[in-house]
Amino acid sequence: MFSILPRSRLARLRAGGVIMALVAVVLVALRARNPVEVEAKPAGNNDVPAGVVRLTGSPEEIGRQHGTQLRDAIHTMVNDYVGNQPGWDTLGDEWLRRTRRMKAALPQWYLRELKACAAAAGIDEDVLLFAQCEGDIRGLGDGGADDDARLGGCTSYVAFGPSTANGHPEMGRNFDYWGLESTRECVIVLAVVPEPEDGYAFLSVGWAGILGGWTLVNEKGLFIANNLHYASAMNADGIPTLILERIIAQKAATIDEAIELVQSTPRMRGQAFVIGHGGDADAGVPPAGASIIYDAENVRVVRAEDGFAFDTSIGTNPELLRGILGNAERRAAAAIHAAGSSITLHSVAYRAEENAIWVAHGRRSSAHLGTYVKYDISSLLRRQ
Repeated sequence: MFSILPRSRLARLRAGGVIMALVAVVLVALRARNPVEVEAKPAGNNDVPAGVVRLTGSPEEIGRQHGTQLRDAIHTMVNDYVGNQPGWDTLGDEWLRRTRRMKAALPQWYLRELKACAAAAGIDEDVLLFAQCEGDIRGLGDGGADDDARLGGCTSYVAFGPSTANGHPEMGRNFDYWGLESTRECVIVLAVVPEPEDGYAFLSVGWAGILGGWTLVNEKGLFIANNLHYASAMNADGIPTLILERIIAQKAATIDEAIELVQSTPRMRGQAFVIGHGGDADAGVPPAGASIIYDAENVRVVRAEDGFAFDTSIGTNPELLRGILGNAERRAAAAIHAAGSSITLHSVAYRAEENAIWVAHGRRSSAHLGTYVKYDISSLLRRQ
């Protein structure tokens, strides 16, 4: 079985708090460069592009495939993301106690997938579960290393109608966080195709061993991303952010269904979801977007105005993005690229009209300065 190698990165994260004060300056310097975009290419004789893993079938089959195909990367992720957490040596047992307490709130299908993934990868199940929700679990504490769960920030938007040059719906998200150092070995795009009775297929941009990821698009055209928010109300028995996000991606086909899931689900702590839907012209369904700002006690929904829904926890200027989105000659990832920072770990653009997603990741920092790879969602989420 896997054993965590203790090595604290607390000093680096505390130094990172000072660097956060310089983020605005860094943003200005990095916006000058246009994004580089390329088409995804198949890996060898496989019709699945490099950097993508397809997981299909029952929860057990999906978990087993995940743990088997990405075993080495999962070990690297857990050793880095969990074993190097500031305070793991002293607070790890308490964090795992909180994690085990929360398990009772999770859907059975999720727990079956988690168990199968952990077994196939040779990772302790509770340690792997902690990796899904480390920020939430640490955020339940008071003082000490737990305070470092507040380092980070993200930007997400949904734009359509008057907010894009041609009126077509577009969405974007930057995942900005102090996290994994071994990103090149661990980043992945998962194409998860459950049995139809278990929910919708979806793409997830994240890391090996993370069952949901931070940016997701499902086969119904629903886009969802999470941003850090620090409301005070918490519930140790509630569902953590990434797991709730995964539930929405697999179970919701519309924004209203996503909102209802957030409202009806016990929630661990405050976050914001930015959700968007490309609409269905043939069915007369228009595009839509919203921000859902919530904590353990309250849910506030902010619907898109003038075709624009937006949230940031890193200080991005929404007018900067709207100006770029109004340019008909720009590249697909131009707007979200412009919001990148020195702590961007992945950057994603989604065009509903093309049913395609552009992903830049795999760098230890400033992922938006790397190459955006375009993936065709329909082919990756096909049901055979």
